[in-house]
Amino acid sequence: MQEKIIINYSMISKNKRAFFDYEIVAEWTVGIVLAGHEVKSIKSGHINLSDAIVVLQWGELWVVGLDIPLYTKTSPILVPWYQPKRKRKLLITKRELAKLASRLDKPGITALALEIFIARGGFLKIKIWVWKLKRKIEKKQIIKERTIEKEMRQSIRRGQLQ
Repeated sequence: MQEKIIINYSMISKNKRAFFDYEIVAEWTVGIVLAGHEVKSIKSGHINLSDAIVVLQWGELWVVGLDIPLYTKTSPILVPWYQPKRKRKLLITKRELAKLASRLDKPGITALALEIFIARGGFLKIKIWVWKLKRKIEKKQIIKERTIEKEMRQSIRRGQLQ
């Protein structure tokens, strides 16, 4: 008998390129401080996570490079100061921040915003993953393994291997 998997959130956007370039070390789920029109823009699917990195400054956690364009129904006259790629504060407990800071102190370790989703209660959350950059040799090895696996599946389908 299989167990039912219940999903408690609704995914909005995901940084798929990060899986190829980085190797995962740890994961955190945090809240984000946003304006009302930014929330509406994100919930309508207008967000770009590809350049979003997480930095630790002044004892707080910030996401830099998260691109949230102005909501289409918001007048630019009401928010003339709006910058789509401004720094945004992330909400995390002090204990988790200390753990994350200890991980980020090591050389070659980086924190990226991987996905954004709507949690219970309609709150927007960001999944932060701490990554280690993969070397070019490791990437080539992964591509080679995928092509071998793909060829094996195709040959099994054709009936060449039994």
